[in-house]
Amino acid sequence: MCPRTLMMLRSYHGRVVPATTHRVAEAVEALRCGKIIALPTDTLYGLAAGIRSESGVRALYATKRRSEDVPLAICVGDAQEVGNYLETGHLASGLLEELLPGPVTVISWTKSSSDLPNCINPGRRLLGVRVPNSCFVRAVARQYGHALALTSANQSGDRSTVEVTEFLEIWDDCTLIFDGGKIPASGLGSTIVNLSVPGKYSIQRRGDACQIIEETLLRYGLAKNNAFL
Repeated sequence: MCPRTLMMLRSYHGRVVPATTHRVAEAVEALRCGKIIALPTDTLYGLAAGIRSESGVRALYATKRRSEDVPLAICVGDAQEVGNYLETGHLASGLLEELLPGPVTVISWTKSSSDLPNCINPGRRLLGVRVPNSCFVRAVARQYGHALALTSANQSGDRSTVEVTEFLEIWDDCTLIFDGGKIPASGLGSTIVNLSVPGKYSIQRRGDACQIIEETLLRYGLAKNNAFL
């Protein structure tokens, strides 16, 4: 480990903590106070804010150095919750449960009855939802009681990160940094699948497990749609 990283770890003692079950309450408290946290998912390290906190969502954009015109995905604790935010009635029974939890972001139309606040992707009808195969982030989402706004732990245009020491430049913006060790993934992020058109799917980003995900979609009778929606 390089001297700069060691110095950072010492100076941030108490803010860089293990991503373990007994730390979930600390994460939830930070989210409820409108703060952002860094935490491991199954594909990358992510930055999260509670969707009920407009200040937290704005802090995510500021940390990412990202325009607020660029949409955010959200994260929920279980596949059964996806239908609280997305229109899923046109999807085959069992499809979401087979895909999720896993390294996939599912896109569909935002459900009109969802409790999604206006600070999340205003004016956009499509929404991406994740259920990472990561016990820690799912436990945080469950205990928070609402979805999390979730994005990768890096500044826009920078390389995605699979270790906490790879995003030192944004540690100052995080109230807590939950260290789950090195994530055994490609660094490509989740595969993004648009399921908004009945009977069709389109891959909008090829990420982890893309081939397996596509095989699952085909097995459920969906046809590939190459049109970018």
